[in-house]
Amino acid sequence: MRERSAVVINFPVKPHVYKYLQNKVGEKLVVAKFDFFGGMVLDILTKKYSDLEAVTNTITFPVEISFSYMEKMGIYIDNRVIKKFNSRVDSMFREEMKGFANINYQVNRTPKETSMKMFLFQLNIEEDDIKFETLVKDFHRKSKNIK
Repeated sequence: MRERSAVVINFPVKPHVYKYLQNKVGEKLVVAKFDFFGGMVLDILTKKYSDLEAVTNTITFPVEISFSYMEKMGIYIDNRVIKKFNSRVDSMFREEMKGFANINYQVNRTPKETSMKMFLFQLNIEEDDIKFETLVKDFHRKSKNIK
């Protein structure tokens, strides 16, 4: 069996993004071009040198990138890219939660806030990770009403 040569980069992420990724990809994201999250990482790698500022008191999510991808796509990641990665994953999380709440309401007449809480419970996302009120306000902005 051939051993894969790779490096692990610890991406700083928000707590709810960490738990969402953990639910979607497991304990680490192994980059592959045909995987949604892996493709997202490949899109943000660059060959242009940049300094990534050290981040303290932050949760990190391990992302494994093979040397062959790094040779083709680059190895550098800057703070702007980390913010974009967090933002994209956060948007996906919110869209998935919104879809879950809307389907549950249409099929079962479950109140949307209840469905949102069920979604968060399934992902083990708690109030300390992201405020529920923040999610409800965002849901209101993107939807006509919440029941």
